[in-house]
Amino acid sequence: MKTLIINIPFAGFYETRWNDGLDSVEEYTVEALEEEHKTGNIADLIWQCANYYKSYQHVAEEFVDYFNDYIKEEYELDLDLKFESMTSPREYNFDTDRIFCFITPENVQKLFDATSTPALRQAIAERFTSRSGFISSYPNRLEDWDADPTTWDHNQLGTLLVALLADAEDYEREIWERMSDRNVFDSAFDNCVDWEKFDALLKEE
Repeated sequence: MKTLIINIPFAGFYETRWNDGLDSVEEYTVEALEEEHKTGNIADLIWQCANYYKSYQHVAEEFVDYFNDYIKEEYELDLDLKFESMTSPREYNFDTDRIFCFITPENVQKLFDATSTPALRQAIAERFTSRSGFISSYPNRLEDWDADPTTWDHNQLGTLLVALLADAEDYEREIWERMSDRNVFDSAFDNCVDWEKFDALLKEE
């Protein structure tokens, strides 16, 4: 079955609740291990053994599943998004982490049909109007886009989600709380640390 790529709204990990969730797990893990092993060097040892990008990747993949559930519950819309990739900028001055998903043309059409046209017009204008420091490569009027949304690229399709969620009250916090309640951040942090390497370094202390 043919699939398209869509960029889903996500705040990224730089100075956001998503990074805070991982930091909190690391902090209490460090405190617990310091108490257990009676050493104050745990944070440094973990830093030597951790691949933090793996924890971000884990959270991003889980976010897609919880995002699907949220859209289904709030809008009775089953988009069946599948995680495709996450990109991260070298520097966070002008960009942030982005999540991309697979979506079928049929579900693109369902999303388009469920999205308010005025909200879509506003989202397009806000996202794609050139201004100081930003030159848009997209028209900033819906009328200038192809009438068939299944021909749109990932940024255009992502704008459908931005428009759909325009009136949602902090949906990311709700998703974050659900993920936190189900220990997603704990699993993400645990999986990013090479605990065998950590144990070996700890024995050398």
